[in-house]
Amino acid sequence: MRFQNPQLLYFLFAIAIPILIHLFNFRKHKIIYFSSIRFLKEIKEDNRKKSNLKNLLILLSRILAISCLVLAFAKPYIPINSKNKTTSNVFIYVDNSFSMDAESIEGRLLSIAKEKARSISKTYPTETNFWLINNDFLAQHNNSNNANEISSQIDAIKTSAHSKSLNQIVNRQASLNNENAHLYIISDMQISGLQIKELSNLDNNTSLFLIPITANKNNNISIDSCWINTPVFSNDQEISVYATITNQSENNLSDQAVFLKINSKQKSQQYISLKAKESKMISFTFMPENTALQKGLIQINDHPISFDNNCYFTLKNTNKVAVLCINSSANNTAITTLFNNDTSLFNFKNTTVKNIDFNSFKQQDIILINEVNEFSSGFINSLNNFTKNGGSIAIFPPKEIDLTSYNNTLKQLGIATFSELKTQSVLLENINIKHSIYKQVFEGKLDKINFPEIKKYYPIISGNNSNSVALLTQENKAEFLSVFSKDKGSIYLFNSPLDIKFNNFSKHALFVPTLLNIATSSIRTESIYNSISPEDYFSSNAIKNSNALVHLKNDNIDIIPTQKTHLGKQVFYTHNQISENGIYTVEVNGEMIDAIAYNYTTTESKSQTLTINELKDWKSSINLDNIHIISGNTKSLIATINDSQKAKELWKIALIFSLLFFATEILLIKLIKS
Repeated sequence: MRFQNPQLLYFLFAIAIPILIHLFNFRKHKIIYFSSIRFLKEIKEDNRKKSNLKNLLILLSRILAISCLVLAFAKPYIPINSKNKTTSNVFIYVDNSFSMDAESIEGRLLSIAKEKARSISKTYPTETNFWLINNDFLAQHNNSNNANEISSQIDAIKTSAHSKSLNQIVNRQASLNNENAHLYIISDMQISGLQIKELSNLDNNTSLFLIPITANKNNNISIDSCWINTPVFSNDQEISVYATITNQSENNLSDQAVFLKINSKQKSQQYISLKAKESKMISFTFMPENTALQKGLIQINDHPISFDNNCYFTLKNTNKVAVLCINSSANNTAITTLFNNDTSLFNFKNTTVKNIDFNSFKQQDIILINEVNEFSSGFINSLNNFTKNGGSIAIFPPKEIDLTSYNNTLKQLGIATFSELKTQSVLLENINIKHSIYKQVFEGKLDKINFPEIKKYYPIISGNNSNSVALLTQENKAEFLSVFSKDKGSIYLFNSPLDIKFNNFSKHALFVPTLLNIATSSIRTESIYNSISPEDYFSSNAIKNSNALVHLKNDNIDIIPTQKTHLGKQVFYTHNQISENGIYTVEVNGEMIDAIAYNYTTTESKSQTLTINELKDWKSSINLDNIHIISGNTKSLIATINDSQKAKELWKIALIFSLLFFATEILLIKLIKS
């Protein structure tokens, strides 16, 4: 037998009261004078045994009545012998993601979840250890709490920009305490957020209880992303901003207003109609204001889910991309034609290895080294300094090279080397579409692409260089194009020259986006916005001094981010301190030098949730006995927990016995005369 309120058992000391009364009867005796007490002595002798028995029965009734009353308030119960083992370790996960702002017939989902969480904490015995888990994974929730403390923590829960999968929640619970634990998941069971079906591990010591909360069907429109079509622009030319708008609901929506604001001023407005689950791309074209920085906002208005109504972005004026091509002798026709055709975007210049002006490297964004065979020590030092300052280099090997000398140069640049020339004919087979060079180039699968043919090449030997990434790979797994992170810059290495006898890459459609994206990425353009995530970092070209103390600020917070180098680029980590969307200013020495836009991820915008039947089907498919699904209102939740934890409650029986013993005491006093 166990007790829900064992601390009340201390009141059993109250049984000392009737014992003391029995031992010390403080009734005052009145003296009456008789001439003879012979007859009184006879009466006393006759009733003594009867009186003692009566007093003992009254004492026993009082002791039993008080004992049963105390036991009733302590709430005794007998644990059941089943697969749901009793526990003193209870974890309550309250989903506080943005989707929990939706409404149901009982109110806001987060409010319902908090009510259920409080009910769980009150249903278990008071000696139970409780842990609270939400999507923020706060350090203050690492320690166990009693029922009152956990209720206060539950009351303080607010919606969060983060979401966690079931795997992450289970792993966190296991890291805190895994000794016969009960884990309650209170959530709307969003497929994209909680990812229940991806559960990979659940310890046998953990009983998992899923408590789904169902929302009303709401009409939700989300702004999924925004972008611009060029990395280079200035105040004297129009800018086009694109955005993807999605109707997340099952209903058709018409004439929804979409607004564009630049520097807090409305620039444009459009109306959009969307079918159920449809996404559309819209564009806004505007003339930028005469400032170096444009703070933008694309906005829609819908309720009750409103976190995805705003998409913030920043645009910074940039100059043309400075491209210098260093040739062994003659200019390369393909390279020259490509960059000279777009003078609005590129400032292109050809030179030869004999006429290099090393001082001009400071004005370049990228240097193309085309079939140069010999590198002087001054040339190599200038290239190393160029990458230290954030410049990019692309190397096309010559047709005939002295491998020993050339590899020595590549080693001094800190990248891979070449092996002997291969003359076998192979095709390119793989494009690294996850890399930023090709991320925006292709749509869909690449199975119908006619890849370029490589006839001769120098195999790249990367070794264990952790700073290298293969961008283009041949069908024999040899790397045709690799990129190496070097200091703050990047070095792109091709395994073959741009010659028709070696390959037809310069004649292929892949040549143009490859060279253009390599060139435009060299100006270190930042994304027009960042997504809020625990691993978030930002970059800023405006920060020139690597030792400067940088502040990221808005009206509510002031963050000093941690500076690191990532893929050859200076970045600043915010360590999960950004929790609200908006535009944050970057300040150095009290002066604003840049601005960074932050937006919420749109994972929570998707309204697909798992129904009770789908959860049951999933449970059946994984065949785990320690997973339980609890549906219904709070009363049914409490009843289910009681049924699973307490086979039989005994407090009612104890209360009845207490009343019976009190009644027995009264009967003994009234009916049995001394």
